[in-house]
Amino acid sequence: MSRLQADLLLLIGAFIWGTAFVAQKIGMDSMGPFMFTGIRFALSAIIIAPFALKELRGAPLKMDRLDRYMLICLCLAFCAGVILQQVGLITTTVTNAGFLTSLYIIFTPLISLWIFKTKPSLIIVPAAPACVFGIWLLGGGSFAALNMGDNLVIASAFFFALHTSLISFIVLRTKRPIAMAFIQFSACSLAGLAIGLPLEGFDIQAITPAIPAILYTAILSGGIAYTFQIIAQQHTPAADAAVILGGEALFAAIAGAIILGDSLSTTGLIGCAIIFTSMLTVGLYPSLKKTPE
Repeated sequence: MSRLQADLLLLIGAFIWGTAFVAQKIGMDSMGPFMFTGIRFALSAIIIAPFALKELRGAPLKMDRLDRYMLICLCLAFCAGVILQQVGLITTTVTNAGFLTSLYIIFTPLISLWIFKTKPSLIIVPAAPACVFGIWLLGGGSFAALNMGDNLVIASAFFFALHTSLISFIVLRTKRPIAMAFIQFSACSLAGLAIGLPLEGFDIQAITPAIPAILYTAILSGGIAYTFQIIAQQHTPAADAAVILGGEALFAAIAGAIILGDSLSTTGLIGCAIIFTSMLTVGLYPSLKKTPE
């Protein structure tokens, strides 16, 4: 797979995640965030299980002590990011959630540098701050009115940044991206159900209205987008991937405006343009760099 193809997978993932914020919000009209998360990722794990088994039949998964430790950290970071974001969506808007989640753009290169001593490519230096500035404009140019939901989503952004950094480390060592996706989906499902069953209970009448939202997030956001992310990060560095995936803020704002009636101001539209330009710059830079003069 070429770098450009990998970046395209990440862009598709960003689009799916952006629109999935709407489904995540609607799904909680009738059920709690923990059961929604548990059921959603249980289905995601089931969907990709045959592909993970096929991958492992080709070559068994071999992991040393460091790999196992990092895999545990990956699952913990993923669970924390997903659950904090889902709970935060109870009291924040889809647009704000997309905007604040994308703060991992700034966190990811810092974590990669801190933990793995991975220096980001030069294009990240202007692209990441520009993308964050675009997200700030998309949020109306103010942090003044942040509520508890907003703060939870900001916390989730840190864990998603850690998750993105760990993916690049693990998948390059194991070469088993689909198996890694299956493991993290299973862990998140177990975490959601372990908290949700005693706190929220299993109510089929509450779950039934949320089935379309559950299926959308399970199949597209989970089974496809998160798997695409792991596959693509075999070829795209974590910091670059974070900038491209940050486009979910743009897609969340558009989906929120169309489906839920969230407003998108002129300032927000300018922010969208800046985010999209940053994504294209990061995505095309490696190809342009190799183009002979």
